[in-house]
Amino acid sequence: MAATARYRSQSTRHRTTGNKRPTGPRRPAKVAILPAVTFTSPVPPLDLRSLFPGIEAFGRTATRLHPRAGTPGLSDSHVAGMLLWPADEPWPTCRGPHLVPTETSVPAEVAALLKTPRVEMTALLRERIPGFTGIRTTEAGTVLLGSEAVTEPIPSPLVPVAQLRAADIPDLHCPVGTDLLQVLWCPNRHHDSAGPPVQLRWRVSSTVVDPLPAPPPPTVVRAEQYLLRSCVLHPEQVTEYPWWQELPAELGRRVRDFDDNCQLGEHDYSSVSRARGWKVGGYATWALTDLLPMDCPGCHRSMDLLLTVDSSESEGSSAWLPVEDSHLRPSRTDPEWMAAYQPTGVSVGREGRLQVFVCMTCPDTPTRQIIQ
Repeated sequence: MAATARYRSQSTRHRTTGNKRPTGPRRPAKVAILPAVTFTSPVPPLDLRSLFPGIEAFGRTATRLHPRAGTPGLSDSHVAGMLLWPADEPWPTCRGPHLVPTETSVPAEVAALLKTPRVEMTALLRERIPGFTGIRTTEAGTVLLGSEAVTEPIPSPLVPVAQLRAADIPDLHCPVGTDLLQVLWCPNRHHDSAGPPVQLRWRVSSTVVDPLPAPPPPTVVRAEQYLLRSCVLHPEQVTEYPWWQELPAELGRRVRDFDDNCQLGEHDYSSVSRARGWKVGGYATWALTDLLPMDCPGCHRSMDLLLTVDSSESEGSSAWLPVEDSHLRPSRTDPEWMAAYQPTGVSVGREGRLQVFVCMTCPDTPTRQIIQ
């Protein structure tokens, strides 16, 4: 279908058990209590089991996180905010290379030729302008947009993305002996299009007796869309069904034919079968690339979808709009709608979703990630 995807593979994951050398007074971490507010997914507008007999065998649970603006406790499951981090453990950093936007001015006579550039001209610009992405013309003149890779002289701290407790998230399966997942990333653009590089930490929460009070702020932020608002979570377990190419051939063909015959604005299998928004587990979506293998770089087995970081919670569709938000109408000028639609403030790709896959078989729990 669309463009070839870029993805990132990493195996530098850490499973930690807290402080090795506690310093200062020992104090227990705060006990996490999730907010009493709940969010509920609506009844699906399509009965997929009736439409596609046999698909029930492929149902899989996912946990929608339903982030909403709030101030979580140190030990709570949450988005952004502070992590339950041992005070004597080094905070992860990144020195790049990071992609920095560039603008190259062009003379007026050249700008005239660029108004309707030929394929050959575009190819030449990609060759001559590092990271060429396009042309912008304003009253001030015409510039060629590109980017250059910069290695930072001082490593910049990563920013917290999420902290998830296995006790709160039914579909979070931690490595044996751990009960807490922490996710961090670098708020800068990197060479490929797989989104901000993600790092994981698996912990035993009860062993963190001297937590760091606040995260070190990043010293370099060139992609503010990767800075998140602090949110509390309202987990809800739902059932999902696979992308059509993951189904047996005949069943997948029926699903594809159904979607091809849907009219614009109608609910189809793709919009109903997998939850929108932040979630743990469930099935991946392959809307940009069609199905791609996500195999472990170590053992070469198929990896599991661990976490989906979504730019919106409902994509403006009622199929996954929580019942509690059903009175809202899509409007980017309505603060209440935006608080429900984009509570975390994050935007990956072109308002897409970052899907993080993990191998729980290999000891270092390697990950791969891709934007869809």
